[in-house]
Amino acid sequence: MSEDTQQLKREPPLERESFTDNWFIGPLHFYDVLALFLVAFFAVGLFVVGPPLFLDDFYHMGVAQEVYLLGYVPTWDFWEYLPIGRPNLYPPLLHVVMALLMKFSGGDVFFAARAVKVITYPLLILCFWYSARGLAGKKSAFYSTMALVSISSMLSLSYMIMPASLVLALTCLLFLTFTRKKLIVSIILMAVMLWLHIAMPILTIIALFAFSLVRRKEGYLEFFLKVFGVSVLLYSPWLVHVVAHIGWLSFAEMPAGLFIPLIVWALGLPALALSFRYYQNDHFIYTLYAFSLIPMFFGYGSRFWVYIVIPLSFFVGVTISRHVGSRNGKWRAVKVILVLLLAISAFLVTLSIGQGMLAPQGGGLQGGGLPRGGPQGGAPGQSLIPSFSQPPFYQLLFWPSSSRSMITLDLIPLYLASGWIRANTLPFQPICYIGMSFSDAAAITAFTGRPTTGGMWTEVSNPLIQIVSYLYILNYGTVYVLGMGVMPIGIPGTLAADFGTIKIFVRT
Repeated sequence: MSEDTQQLKREPPLERESFTDNWFIGPLHFYDVLALFLVAFFAVGLFVVGPPLFLDDFYHMGVAQEVYLLGYVPTWDFWEYLPIGRPNLYPPLLHVVMALLMKFSGGDVFFAARAVKVITYPLLILCFWYSARGLAGKKSAFYSTMALVSISSMLSLSYMIMPASLVLALTCLLFLTFTRKKLIVSIILMAVMLWLHIAMPILTIIALFAFSLVRRKEGYLEFFLKVFGVSVLLYSPWLVHVVAHIGWLSFAEMPAGLFIPLIVWALGLPALALSFRYYQNDHFIYTLYAFSLIPMFFGYGSRFWVYIVIPLSFFVGVTISRHVGSRNGKWRAVKVILVLLLAISAFLVTLSIGQGMLAPQGGGLQGGGLPRGGPQGGAPGQSLIPSFSQPPFYQLLFWPSSSRSMITLDLIPLYLASGWIRANTLPFQPICYIGMSFSDAAAITAFTGRPTTGGMWTEVSNPLIQIVSYLYILNYGTVYVLGMGVMPIGIPGTLAADFGTIKIFVRT
């Protein structure tokens, strides 16, 4: 490649920030203030509404309960699928943090859960904006942030307790620190990501490795090997544990959950495609990240359609700030129109195809697996016909009063039953759960700390443990919790408490 051609590939198509060498934030611009206002709005808004509890919340609260009660991280999950249990393979960093929050609050697992649920989404927005600001400039970062906050499904996934959402936030930061070759910070970020989630950091690492190959003449490959090697070394204690029990891991296919926010795709794809022309620029890393997410499409389709909006939103800002608008007044008018459409999508109404994992509809499972208790959030079901939904900004402003609590109406019977269990059983006394909802068993552990015969996280499964759990229920159980619609046929006990949809029997 000639020197002139090489220079063309390197020519930055975006505004470069003055803190190229010093990657701290520097002086605030008007666009920065607007973006930080969005971060503050979501932080305060989520704190005020107090997001209700969802599926994954119960699992992570349960693990945090056990870490808090034991005082250490157990490597065997004895609190699910009694009496055998299964390996505890989920990286424990978030559970340790939640256990520390419980210790700070006197054992209040709801305090720990609420802290994580309130912080995650604003943190994601903050890290994404900061990364976009460093790689694409102030204006572009603000447009990109508006695109991201138009995605209601991203809010829904983020106010569940999901380490994957924290990994998304840290990924955005890591892209900035890695391209600036900040060794220590990059190592810390990658190591923290590994201690948060098994799969998501791998996709980030794939993108970083591909970027390092593209920019290997600038020493990025050597830099990648240092960051990767040290961070994996820091993660090695848990990695050895996972490898030792790798046979327990299984593939859990999730619904496809098609969800295409039209404005984000329409404005993001042009700049993403044009980024191949400027592959020597730092922002090309978001292009590579988009492609690294493709494997998720085949197993976690609903997550793929949500997570892909991270790189697409980044390129929305690039499209508007770089590729639209010129000295010609007509194009400036087009740019104004696009910004107005983006603002409408971010603050008033979003036009999308499909539904996927969007905000739950007050009660019952919605779309890709979100349960009861959440706010109204968009059209139900999955459709190829464009439909309107409310963006996160709108949702927080008009959050229904019935969902402004971690204990929603449908959870009250389960919460009361957990109170009975705490008052009438010993710590770590086994509880036999019989019902259709696997999340109820996890909720019992989350609310009481007691182990149960049920469990979640189907990626770690073995048919044998479920058979043994069933035999344990028949022959050795002492306290039985029956879920909604379950008849007490064959239960060797008498009714001890009736909370409507939840009934408790004890062996006589």
